[in-house]
Amino acid sequence: MAEEFSAALVVLVVIGIGLLLFFLYISSLERVYEKIGFTRSEAGAILTLTLFFGWITIPLFPYDGWWVGVSIGGALIPLIICILLLRSRRVGVAEAGIGIIIVATITYFITRAEPGVGIVADLELAFAPALAAAFFSLSTFWVDVSKAAPLAYLSGVLGTLIGADVFHLTEILVTEPPSGETVILSVGGANIFDMVYLTGIVAVMLDILIFWFQKQQAKTSYGKVAREFQMQAQGLPYAKDIPSVPKLEPGRKGRI
Repeated sequence: MAEEFSAALVVLVVIGIGLLLFFLYISSLERVYEKIGFTRSEAGAILTLTLFFGWITIPLFPYDGWWVGVSIGGALIPLIICILLLRSRRVGVAEAGIGIIIVATITYFITRAEPGVGIVADLELAFAPALAAAFFSLSTFWVDVSKAAPLAYLSGVLGTLIGADVFHLTEILVTEPPSGETVILSVGGANIFDMVYLTGIVAVMLDILIFWFQKQQAKTSYGKVAREFQMQAQGLPYAKDIPSVPKLEPGRKGRI
């Protein structure tokens, strides 16, 4: 009886931790959408559409027994967001092109096509595209997170989409589909846990985190310099002998 209770308790704790992490992840998504230029209501609408309709895959075209489709949440919505960022000029075309090429190249070499599974990457390398997108955006806009974050998101999403799904798609299409089954190759099929989706989100999170550390460092350095200056001023041998400057009050005559 005690062993069953202990096992049930462990299961409840694991479920609780999992729900807490999922809640924190969902909460951070809204923050990311706000950082790349959307209002809170727009960010909430994007997140709602992603969660409720994101698992739906839209078939695009058949190919030699396969169907190629696109996930609404994992690929279509991020792609629409990237188009909006370009149209609103929150991201420049030149910076976007360079970022996409860098991330797509890295993504292509760390991913591979596995028949029956899809496009996969080893866990230790899965976040390399996000790191590349984040560092490229920071190197381009080091002092402005409002410009770096949209660039990180767009580079991460489109670079991963091209480097993983587009470049490796033919490697799966040349294989034979399972007989007697209709198989849809869904781009971004894992929705908010897909590599395309996660790369853009993680890249922006890294930008936010690094800018936060940069701000804290600036505050700490300024405070340290101010304290040192104050201590040095108090230690001057002639500081106590300096007469205070009289204050002039409005409506009164005085001499300096």
